[in-house]
Amino acid sequence: MGHTLESIAKELGMSKTTVSRAISGKGRISEATRARVNEYIKQINYRPSAVARSLAASRTFNVGLVVPADSALGEMPYFQTLMTGVCDRAMDFDYDVLIILADNDGITALKHAVRNKKIDAVIVSRCEKDSKVLDFLKTADIPYIVVGNPKDKGVLFIDHDNEGAATRMIETLIDKGIKKMALIGGGENINVTSSRLEGFKAGLKNRGIKVDKSLIYLNMHKSERLDNVIKSVIADGAECIVCMDDMLCNSVLNCLHNAGINVPEDVKMCSFYDSNLLSTSKPSITSLYFDAKKLGAEGLELLMRSLDGEDVSSAILPDFNIQMRDSTT
Repeated sequence: MGHTLESIAKELGMSKTTVSRAISGKGRISEATRARVNEYIKQINYRPSAVARSLAASRTFNVGLVVPADSALGEMPYFQTLMTGVCDRAMDFDYDVLIILADNDGITALKHAVRNKKIDAVIVSRCEKDSKVLDFLKTADIPYIVVGNPKDKGVLFIDHDNEGAATRMIETLIDKGIKKMALIGGGENINVTSSRLEGFKAGLKNRGIKVDKSLIYLNMHKSERLDNVIKSVIADGAECIVCMDDMLCNSVLNCLHNAGINVPEDVKMCSFYDSNLLSTSKPSITSLYFDAKKLGAEGLELLMRSLDGEDVSSAILPDFNIQMRDSTT
C-alpha cells in the first residue's frame, strides 16, 4: 500500500506537521522524534514525492545544464558525453537535469528557468568570452559552475588541462621528427580555443621552433574557406595538420580526400580531442583523449556542494592521454 504523511503520522501517533519537519530537517522538534520518524520511513521504504520534497526543502531538485544553441548536439560527441556525466552524477543527489539552450545569440530560456525558479543551480557547458550567459548568472541569485576556465577569479569552474595537454602533444610530434605544423582551430570567442592555441605555441617554443603565424587558422568551424586553407597549408609545406577538435578534424579529412591528398603519406594529421566521431577514420587519427564524462560528473558534484553551502574551489583535471595512431606514422 502507498504511504502518505497522514498515514505515517497516524501510525506514529504524531501530527502531519511533526512528520514533515522530521523528514525535511526543518522546524523545532526533538532529535529523538526526528530519529524515530526517519527510522520508521526507512523501514517502510518511504520516499517523498518530488512535489513534497520540493515544498519541504524549498528546492526544485532540478539543475540546469546550459548548452550552446549552435552546438548541433547530434554532431558534437563532447556535449553528449559531458551531459551523460552530469546526468549520472545528478541521480546520486536525487536531482534531475533540465537542458537549456543559451549562448551569446540569446539567453531567454535561461532567464525564464531562473526567474521562474525552475532550477536550483546551473552548469554552463561552454565558456565564451564576453559571455551573456555569465553576465546574467553573475547578477542572478543562483549557484552556478562553468565548464572551462573563464579567467575570472569570482567564477567557479572546472576544466581539463587543455593548454598542458596540447603542449605535450606538440612536443611529442616534434620528438618524432615532425617540425612544420599547421593549426586549424575553432572560434576565437571560445575560451578553449585560446587554451589550445597557447599549448600549440608553447610546444613549439619548448622545442626551439619559431611559431609561424601564417600557418595558424582560427574561426574555421562552418567556414567556406576550409578547402582553400587546406590547399594553402599543403602548398606551404606543412608536414602535419593539427586540428583543435574532432569535428574540425573530420572536416579536414573530407577536404583532403576530395583533393586527393593522402594521410599520412602526403601530410600527417592529429586532433586535440578524441571521440567516436573519429573512431572509423581511415587511417586512425592521433588524438588527445580527455574524459568528458568525468568532467561533467565532477562539475555537478562541485555544484551540489556549493549549493549546500560548502566552500569549494575551482578545479583543473590534469589527466589526459596521447593516443598515437596511424595518421602520424
